[in-house]
Amino acid sequence: MGAGPGAEHAELVALLDRNAALRAALRLLVDDGADVAWVAGPGAGDPDGDLTLQQVLGDSTGLLRGLAVPSGLGLTGKVHGAGRPGWVDDYFGSRAITHTFDRHIDAEGIRRLLAVPLIRNGTTLGVVAVGVRTEGRFGDRAVQRVAAVADQAALAVSVAEQARLARQVAVHEERSRVAADLHDSVGALLFAIGSGVASLAENAGADPELRDRLERLQRQAADATSALRESLRTLRASPSALELGVALRADCRAFSDRTGLPAELVLLDDDPPALPPSRSAVLQAAVREALLNVEKHAQAGAVVVTVSGRGGAVTVAVTDDGRGLGPEHVRGIGLTTTADALARLGGSLQVASDPEGGTVWRARVSC
Repeated sequence: MGAGPGAEHAELVALLDRNAALRAALRLLVDDGADVAWVAGPGAGDPDGDLTLQQVLGDSTGLLRGLAVPSGLGLTGKVHGAGRPGWVDDYFGSRAITHTFDRHIDAEGIRRLLAVPLIRNGTTLGVVAVGVRTEGRFGDRAVQRVAAVADQAALAVSVAEQARLARQVAVHEERSRVAADLHDSVGALLFAIGSGVASLAENAGADPELRDRLERLQRQAADATSALRESLRTLRASPSALELGVALRADCRAFSDRTGLPAELVLLDDDPPALPPSRSAVLQAAVREALLNVEKHAQAGAVVVTVSGRGGAVTVAVTDDGRGLGPEHVRGIGLTTTADALARLGGSLQVASDPEGGTVWRARVSC
């Protein structure tokens, strides 16, 4: 290889892109003599979930790409669970691993396998593995080399994540600045226009046509102010809160498209607390289930979805104006599954009839 370890290290860290850094690390290992190399990691926002082979290089069948590997299974899963390197010089004869993935390994012709965890600041980010299609043994040099590349890749992934977060913060700060400028300029101008038109309407005298035109202008100024307020709320929202709002607004729009009923999303806080992706996904799925129940059972005329964040938690309420819950109401499979999913995150689900009519569905998840 042309570049030394120091140059390799600098090149990996300089990529500032997680996937690009991992691909470059695998290329180093293949250039060093590995026939097949892969990186396995948990899904985004679910560090305790099953591993997935996210990047594969040198394979010939495609069977390894996207393969799910529960922790503890196969050499990759075993190394991830133990947090230390492991290898087998005779994959199919080894009793030290499960043989869950023999079909995949055999199809690729792999006979030896070496895996090293990706660890940064005490956290296991994933596993790097190299497979060789010839007989032989892994020596100390091979283990040290893969471990060195894994350390470089873990640092590169950490730096790339920090860069991503820094970009998010910079975008959020710029959006907040623009929101403040619009509030001070356009917001003040709309207020002045509305006040001026209201004053003219009061002094319009007996001219009904002029009064009607001024009142129409007054309503248009009020509508423009409301639209500006909603835009400012969106601009000020944190990236994660914005993603949740976008997803829920899309769900409301899909509900309206299916049913013809109006469904409105209301964000009660300018900047609700951020939710990890895994918690946000559970909350979004829960809201979809609530909207589906309204569609199937409520006989409603309209739905309002509200989002609020207080006390270190996000609460989403789905309120309809339908017939409410009957006296014999029991939770079905959908609501039970939703409640269980929220409970696993320490959250809660409440469903009750509104005394004034309709049903209020409320889910709460801590941040």
